[in-house]
Amino acid sequence: MPQQPKNPNPLAKPQLLVSAAALIDSDGRVLLAKRPEGKAMAGLWEFPGGKVEPGETPEKALIRELKEELAINTITSCLAPLAFASHDYDDMHLILLLYACRRWHGQAIHQEGGEIAWVRAPRLRDYPMPAADIPLISMLQDWL
Repeated sequence: MPQQPKNPNPLAKPQLLVSAAALIDSDGRVLLAKRPEGKAMAGLWEFPGGKVEPGETPEKALIRELKEELAINTITSCLAPLAFASHDYDDMHLILLLYACRRWHGQAIHQEGGEIAWVRAPRLRDYPMPAADIPLISMLQDWL
């Protein structure tokens, strides 16, 4: 059976909207979360966040994801839109919204069994990340 040609139109693929946070501590370090084993892209580091569910705003989704993934609480007024990335994966087209967040309550602890790291901006490229996150590094470094 011949293989189907790859669809050159990324809009024909399902689109996934994801909100993520650049959590910045008082020392100017950024929190990265390592994707745990058993998940897609396991072992890669990322800005924490997740999928925007139907009926959710990107900010509400991010607040929910930060609580679920890291056990921290924040509010919409503490999220500043910073950058976005658009990336075409084999099975979907990902739109990633990155928010800067400097204020939250609680100590960040990875709730899904992964690791976290507080990283200075110049060292962000030392951590292997999903392709969609990589363009955001330069914007974040310039902003910090």
